[in-house]
Amino acid sequence: MENINQLKHAISKLEEREAKALLNLIFLSSEQFEEDKMIGLLQSLKKSLIQVSRNEEKIGHLQSVHIVFGDSPADSLKAAFHNTPYEKTEEIIVLSDILSVGPLESLHTKMGIEKRFQWFKENYRDDFNYLEEYKQGILKTIEKIKGILPYQQIIIWTCENAAEQTGLRIILCLLQNKVNEVFELNTFKAFHEIYSYPMLEEEQFPRTTGELTSEQLLEFYEKFELSPMNIAKRQAFRDEGQNLLLIKSHLRTWEHDKLWHSDGERDDDFIIHCAKKLHKEQGTYDYMKAARLIGEVIGHMKQYTGDEWIEYRLRDLISREIFTYKGDLSAMRLYEVKLKEELLG
Repeated sequence: MENINQLKHAISKLEEREAKALLNLIFLSSEQFEEDKMIGLLQSLKKSLIQVSRNEEKIGHLQSVHIVFGDSPADSLKAAFHNTPYEKTEEIIVLSDILSVGPLESLHTKMGIEKRFQWFKENYRDDFNYLEEYKQGILKTIEKIKGILPYQQIIIWTCENAAEQTGLRIILCLLQNKVNEVFELNTFKAFHEIYSYPMLEEEQFPRTTGELTSEQLLEFYEKFELSPMNIAKRQAFRDEGQNLLLIKSHLRTWEHDKLWHSDGERDDDFIIHCAKKLHKEQGTYDYMKAARLIGEVIGHMKQYTGDEWIEYRLRDLISREIFTYKGDLSAMRLYEVKLKEELLG
């Protein structure tokens, strides 16, 4: 009886706009889903509305939820909405992780998150004092996504890279019992629809949403035409996401509008290429800062993976004696490398 009263209370508090949006989504879903699936969606909707009755402050205020991958684009989007009406109507949820690298198996569970960060701890060599805090942040983000209210529209910000496209698919797994309208705002497509820079398009700029300014993100949100993702597309992305949560893989590549599982050595040839270039620029065959080489690779590579992954691959090349080093391998700032001399030709 308590739940029924809470449900009635939540429904009575809905504004006309919210109630209409909710009815529209229910009728749309009833035409698309089988009976047992529809029952599950209605149960999820009921649970969400009861949550609303316990948190009335959000009703009538937060109309849209933005899901962003990475702290940098999240900060830019927050800056974009600052001192605008969006500050009161938009919520930003950030998933602070580069999902193109590292294991994803069962990432939607606490055990999966624990395994992912254990892999980072074993393979990345920098300071991991922040690991527990970072892990708890991911858990809180997943809970926030599961707690999105049923009448709020969801905008998922992506770009043409494996990290954000992986994120899109996993988020849609988490939203599988939600009736909310979902939109994908692809910042690469928005950039080249609003501006005319053929050379930058050829060079695959922007590679990530994080390369764009807050002013550009605001312009995209206001000018780029968004359409709700249809049921078939949501289902296809969700299925891809479910596969990602099952496959044991440590690297993903984005090519030809598809995600591919890559060999861990994918970036090794490019690291060697950049090392040859820097040795040539030096004019002498000498050691170079590992961070300098990693920065060169990150600045010119097509696939966005983050500096930790490149440093991980560099240490693997050292272990195979393709590079020699001096210093302390515990952190990239503490050692220098040079390519094996016979490979310079």
